[in-house]
Amino acid sequence: MTDRPTDQYYIEKICEVSGTCYYEDNMRLVLEKVIEELFYSQHQEVICNLRPYHISRAVFKFREAKGKTYVRNTKQYFKACILSAIKEMELDNLEPVVYEGED
Repeated sequence: MTDRPTDQYYIEKICEVSGTCYYEDNMRLVLEKVIEELFYSQHQEVICNLRPYHISRAVFKFREAKGKTYVRNTKQYFKACILSAIKEMELDNLEPVVYEGED
């Protein structure tokens, strides 16, 4: 037997770091399931960066979209909101590029 961490260990760590425990049971369960599905998808590297502010932003964007239009596949759309929140926040944190000769 090895002491190598399992996928479930990593999923639990992502849930812990992202603050899913602060949500009500029904929302927490949805978040944990979505995190697990994204972990096993091609987005494993991205989902490992999930933090509480990403979830807040994703929930806000999801509710905003549902208020404006009918969302057919809510779970898939919520996954997209989470991935988008992570990627957008990464872009927001990039330093602006300054070219030589610009002041």
